[in-house]
Amino acid sequence: MSQESENTLKDVKIAESENIRKFDYVIVGGGLAGGNAAISIRENDKIGSICIITDEKYVPYDRVPLSKNYLLGKMKREVLYVKKPDFYTTQKIELVTGTKVTGLDPKNHVASTSNGIDIYYKKLLLATGGQARRLSISGAEMDGVFYLRTVDDAEKIETAMQQSKNAVVIGGGFIGCELASTFAKKGISTTIIEAGPKILGRAFDSDTARWIERYFEEKGVKIMTKTAPVELKGNNEKITGIKLQSGEVVPADFVVIGIGINPNVELAKEAGLQVDNGIIVNEYMQTSHPDVYSASDVARFYSPVFGRHMRLEHYDLAVKQGRLAGENMTGKSKPFEDLPYFFSFMFDIRIEAYGDLSKYDTVITRGNPTGNGNFTKFYLDNGTVNAVMMVTRKENVDDIKQLIRLRKKIDDPASLGNESTKIEAIIT
Repeated sequence: MSQESENTLKDVKIAESENIRKFDYVIVGGGLAGGNAAISIRENDKIGSICIITDEKYVPYDRVPLSKNYLLGKMKREVLYVKKPDFYTTQKIELVTGTKVTGLDPKNHVASTSNGIDIYYKKLLLATGGQARRLSISGAEMDGVFYLRTVDDAEKIETAMQQSKNAVVIGGGFIGCELASTFAKKGISTTIIEAGPKILGRAFDSDTARWIERYFEEKGVKIMTKTAPVELKGNNEKITGIKLQSGEVVPADFVVIGIGINPNVELAKEAGLQVDNGIIVNEYMQTSHPDVYSASDVARFYSPVFGRHMRLEHYDLAVKQGRLAGENMTGKSKPFEDLPYFFSFMFDIRIEAYGDLSKYDTVITRGNPTGNGNFTKFYLDNGTVNAVMMVTRKENVDDIKQLIRLRKKIDDPASLGNESTKIEAIIT
């Protein structure tokens, strides 16, 4: 704990009352990061008081399966939970649901809530995630138009699926493609509308994006690129179709809009914390105030591997950063040094990627894309491997991580594409 923090807390001598509560640790947000932070805090501090505040009505849960197995009916709601409800009781973690934190005063270590209670804390974690970007065109508020961010959103979409023959997904990123895969698996005629030249174009190189696009089309998904909706058409306030820039109207019984998220930084910004495309944190997950931490989707964290700040929306990151933030809130000083990692499932495709896919000038392919994949991509910048992606294929993960971490310029990048050359040999 910093000297500034110790001096501040010595002056906070406020008794609890009906409108005032005091905790050692306060977590704002009920997602993966918040839930794992609470677990980590309790593992490292057996007696400190912990409070989780979430504006949803559920215990902390995992949003990642919502677009896949949950919508397919293969997963019950309870399986989404980070821990069963009784865990929080037995571990003496107070869970405040259906409540928003409306204000934050880092100097005085107090968070104000929508139920009129001021909560004093020693350490606080902002795991506020993000909210779906809204589509601002005529008809976007009609019945049958959905966004997917919460379990309640997923259950509304699941109901629509049971009553529909035609679905349209606006946005060809990961969430859009995962949803399209799910709808098509359920026998629903599905169209993806993407403003860019290809689906997943921001995530992958052109060859991989086009291969996935062809795969989707073989599975019956119609893909419309280089176009955007200009109006959502309806009958009696119920969606019936999407009018495109060309004037064409694509029929739809329901629409899901997946055009990204905006990080929920308002609370941090109003509190005077440093914000720039997310809440800025150091390698210890601390914000510009040493007693306020942040993690996961909302956090723009420093990566010592790549020597810069990054903001990513990945399952693995939420779990690891949540746990690390929780541990450091108890007094540890461990840096976040993990490589970014994400995975995605679409039809029979499994995609796994390590590293930073945002910066590369060369792509080397190992294997020949067939069936549902069986290839690996190496993304290099000036001869140094920044990321490795596997599409329905396994490589030695330890070797891949070491290859990226070395930050070594590969003398012969083409050797990465030779399946007879082990990655281990390239490292040494």
